[in-house]
Amino acid sequence: MNQKKFNKIVLFDIDHTIFDTILYRNNLYKNLAKEFNADVNEFSEIAQNEYIKLRKTTYYLDPDVFLNTILTHSEKKIDHQKLKVIFWDKKLYEKSIYPDVKNVFSYLAKNNIQIGIFSTVESTHQKIKIESLNEYLTENHIYISKDKFKIIKKTFAKYKNHQVYLVDDYPQILESTKSHHKNIFTVFIKRQKAHSNLVIPENFKPDASITNLNQLIDIIETNN
Repeated sequence: MNQKKFNKIVLFDIDHTIFDTILYRNNLYKNLAKEFNADVNEFSEIAQNEYIKLRKTTYYLDPDVFLNTILTHSEKKIDHQKLKVIFWDKKLYEKSIYPDVKNVFSYLAKNNIQIGIFSTVESTHQKIKIESLNEYLTENHIYISKDKFKIIKKTFAKYKNHQVYLVDDYPQILESTKSHHKNIFTVFIKRQKAHSNLVIPENFKPDASITNLNQLIDIIETNN
């Protein structure tokens, strides 16, 4: 990972921003269904229901808990270790990076704009999602917390001498960050497939709204 310093930085959320979580889960369920020798559609429905239940209780996905829960739906004995190998398959995560991400990350790197991560949920699982992007990232600009709201003030205080862009698909995170740090440029990304049912707060006013990351390039160039 690079260790250069920059005056500008763009911090990205992970899920539904740079990582296609829907595509990832669909492919994960399909791969797990093969191991269970189960119908893909039926298995996917069961797996998704269990995923939703776990997210309601913990707000993040604990891989071991998820796999153990899935195992309870099998009538045959299945090796838990085999399921872990499927779950942590790096190719599964690489294929789930949105197609526009590397183009934008490459643009930022070429223009000496630092790239960071500001994400929530379980750290190990989030970090493997972005492992294929490590050439663009530095560890000291990666912030992953089970509760992003609690680290907003402290995290962005570090960048008071930077021009900061925050790209996120969650309006409340953008609003809260802006309330603490007025100079941060907030970018709301609403990818069509991921956000078809998203309810946006009535008075939500980000500095910019986009539907794909390529639009971020124009925003940055306009603000130079």
